[in-house]
Amino acid sequence: MDHRRWTASDQGPTAVGALAQTVDGYLWLGTHDSLYRFDGFEFEKFEPADGEPLGVVSALASTTEGLWVGFRIGGARLISANGEMLPVDPGLPDGVVYSIAEDQQGRVWVAADEGLAIHDGTGWRPIGQERGFTGRHARAVHVDTDGYIWAASEEELYMLPPGAPSFMGTGIRSQSFSAIASSPSGDVWITDRSSERLLRLTNKGFASVEFEEIPISNASSIVLDEQGGAWLGTRGSGLYYLADGKMHVPTEGRDVISSYTARDGLSSDYVLAQFIDRDGTLWVGTDAGLDRLDRNDLTPLALSNGVGSTALAVDDDGLLWVGSDNGQLKGIRNTRHSTLEVDMPINSLVNSEQHGLLIGGHQGIFSLADDELVRIAALPVQSTPESAVRAMVVGKNGDIWVSVNREGLFVWSHEQWQYIDPFSDSERQVMPVSASRGPSGKLWFGYRDNLLVSYAEQTFERWSYQEGLDIGHVTAMLHLPERTWVGGQHGLAYLKDGRFHRLDLPAAESFQNIYALVAVPAEKSVEEPGMDIWVHSRGGIFKLPAAEIDRVIAGGDTLLYSSHDHIGRLPMDPHKVLPLPTGVSTPEGSLWFATGQGVVRVDPHKPSDMTHPPVISIQALTADGVEIDISAAPVRLSAAPQRLVIDYSALNLAAPENMRFQYRLSGHDAQWVDAGRSRQAVFSRLPPGNYEFHVRVLDVSGQFHRPNKALIFNVPQVFYLRPWFLLLFSGALLALVFWISRVYTQREKAALRTRLEERFHERERIARELHDTLLQSVQGMMLSFQAVADSLPKESRARHAMEHALDRAEQVIVEGRDRITGLRGEIAPAEDLAVAFQLLQQEADASVSVAYRVSNVGQPLTLRNEVRDVFYQVGREAVFNALRHAEATQISVTFTYAKDRFEMLVADDGVGIDPLYQRMRGRPGHGGLRGIYELADRIEATLMIVSSDRSGTRIRLSLSGTIAYAKALDDKQNRSIRAG
Repeated sequence: MDHRRWTASDQGPTAVGALAQTVDGYLWLGTHDSLYRFDGFEFEKFEPADGEPLGVVSALASTTEGLWVGFRIGGARLISANGEMLPVDPGLPDGVVYSIAEDQQGRVWVAADEGLAIHDGTGWRPIGQERGFTGRHARAVHVDTDGYIWAASEEELYMLPPGAPSFMGTGIRSQSFSAIASSPSGDVWITDRSSERLLRLTNKGFASVEFEEIPISNASSIVLDEQGGAWLGTRGSGLYYLADGKMHVPTEGRDVISSYTARDGLSSDYVLAQFIDRDGTLWVGTDAGLDRLDRNDLTPLALSNGVGSTALAVDDDGLLWVGSDNGQLKGIRNTRHSTLEVDMPINSLVNSEQHGLLIGGHQGIFSLADDELVRIAALPVQSTPESAVRAMVVGKNGDIWVSVNREGLFVWSHEQWQYIDPFSDSERQVMPVSASRGPSGKLWFGYRDNLLVSYAEQTFERWSYQEGLDIGHVTAMLHLPERTWVGGQHGLAYLKDGRFHRLDLPAAESFQNIYALVAVPAEKSVEEPGMDIWVHSRGGIFKLPAAEIDRVIAGGDTLLYSSHDHIGRLPMDPHKVLPLPTGVSTPEGSLWFATGQGVVRVDPHKPSDMTHPPVISIQALTADGVEIDISAAPVRLSAAPQRLVIDYSALNLAAPENMRFQYRLSGHDAQWVDAGRSRQAVFSRLPPGNYEFHVRVLDVSGQFHRPNKALIFNVPQVFYLRPWFLLLFSGALLALVFWISRVYTQREKAALRTRLEERFHERERIARELHDTLLQSVQGMMLSFQAVADSLPKESRARHAMEHALDRAEQVIVEGRDRITGLRGEIAPAEDLAVAFQLLQQEADASVSVAYRVSNVGQPLTLRNEVRDVFYQVGREAVFNALRHAEATQISVTFTYAKDRFEMLVADDGVGIDPLYQRMRGRPGHGGLRGIYELADRIEATLMIVSSDRSGTRIRLSLSGTIAYAKALDDKQNRSIRAG
């Protein structure tokens, strides 16, 4: 039996005193604190609509109307099929409700402490002496398969035949009847708690019974399985089991009564209730929790104690041989068993035509002949337990190929060992970890890290990652006529057209570390015959149907497979070498696997014991932690969630751990997502749209089931992503940006204009004061000195000196007036700067050999005084530098009047400006170049100087047209500027 239990540490209820299964498949548990519903995974506490606590539930019965619940404090209530607890019907006798049963007419019988009663659909009617039940107290009631109603009082057992008006006494008396049950054959079983006996009644007809007493102590509950076996629950001794319902004769190694107690794993020895569900699973309620016992699909092989890892092989006679790490070699076929002791751990077993069964270990290679071991050869290395045989295979000519741990690959041929050079320089690929022989006699050797080598006709062939082999360590091989398969660390691959291809498998973690591949003919019900592949991995045993393999290879999605992983896990001992392969098949069709629970047998064509398919349902939808009502379809969410969680489950009490779920969200998932045993799908940041959530469950037989309908829901578009909002927001944003830009530009223009006007007014004030004070004073002084000079003789040296000084003073006055005119913005006599710059060559007294040119580009426009002054001073300094210092032969001055900018370019072909002085913005002690930069900064103009000794100097000064020009441009020009 496969046993599973739930206790308080598993979030399960305790003190389970009543069990029942409703027509929808749920298991109901009556406990000392309430009522629970169980789907095989989670316990759900039943909460009545009125919120009143239920208290101790003492009896449960599933009927056509729903679930009847009896209570310790008295009374019984019905929970309808839709989960509603109906009001109390009057008339039921008081006291503890011990048992509830439904007869063939749909009437409900209740055995309560204060009497027996029947519910006829309208209310309760007590059953007393007028109906033949003379007891004051009722202890149990039961309806058998023939329709007989059995009721026990505190003194006697009564029987009501079908159609009879009243009960009849059976003459069987006791004060401690506790439970009544019946078998499919019609026998009635009664536990007598205090008398330490079990009664088995045979109905001989109307009011005639025969019974036998089976001595057993402390039995308080009983159920009967489909095989006729009786399971007895005791208060302190666990479970008793009577196979075939009979007391067997004691034999060696077999007890009179089989027992299962807390020492064997039962949650407690104090059994309160038992129940066998519709799939034949036994449920046991104890004071500590809930237990499930089910018959295994995998039959374990009895081996001696202390066996860890085992090697498997099948000889030519179909005999299964099991070699263990404790040196025991055992042959099994049906009832035939033979055992041999070998003085070494057995690491490898191989059957061969030439040598029969070969046994490999650290002491050498042996063959089995007439139940005796014959040593063929010692290993070619020093004999130590670490010198384990990792793999072994026999060639067509009888050569024995042996992989020795950490040493390499050797072949025994012509009575001597030959070392095979490694096929890789990696230390991890010194020796093969697996070996096999194909149908044609080709030998195959699997290495670590994606290396596979074959040998045929004296030639080795090598496959690696470059040939598509991408499964890690090659630990399993299977050679079929249509293709060769290899399994390893990371799944399965098959050979096609000289390359390996990975088989797309769901739940990849289940197919990690594959150690055996076994082929089995497909089931007869399959239309196209083929070979199913049974995979033994570290996670368990799985069957890949042939049709599914072909479908996925052809491009299909999500391979469907059946699982036996709850018992097929491999033993993983890091100190021992795992013998390979871990699975073989025998001629009669059985599969044998070496697992962590020992060697087990699987019938590959045995139908599933599951008579009812799992019922799958979508239970809840949660958006950002808030549960959404999914009763109405389609479901419309109020907002787009960041995290969406969908809970689903499947009702399968027989083997819930073997079910695997797959889901697909239409509109999000392109194919089915394998969720394994997870019962929750999580989605993050789903885009707006309509979605359909589909889920299906794969049962132990490889069939999938779906709920009646999918979950349809809508994720709304957030308002700020709707087209109309985006359009309005974009327009408003553009308008705001345009308005801010316009306001900023106007403010900057006004600020700059204010600064220029302030500077201009300040310069006018300075010019006026200089003209009215300094120049007038100097002029007066000159008149005085002129009078003195005129009084001197004309030939006097003093007069000539005075006249010369007065000429110089007059020149100073002229220059001062020019400066004052410049301060007032009146640098050039004409509005056009080009005219003023044409006179600069004469003013500088430059050589006439210099080609000097001034030009305008565009129609000249009126400049602001400050701008004209700065441009004139910068250009004048640039022209004078070119004429006096640059040794230039060509000088050009170009003024560009554009709508959006005013620009001046002074270019010459002279010797250029020293790069050092360019970086310093002028020569120390000279202010010309530095003054140019200061003038440009004054009006925030852009100054760019490019100079070299090869190409001369280019000085470019530019300013925005809105700042440079004095008069506003027309509308067309303004539009051009704004567009720019």
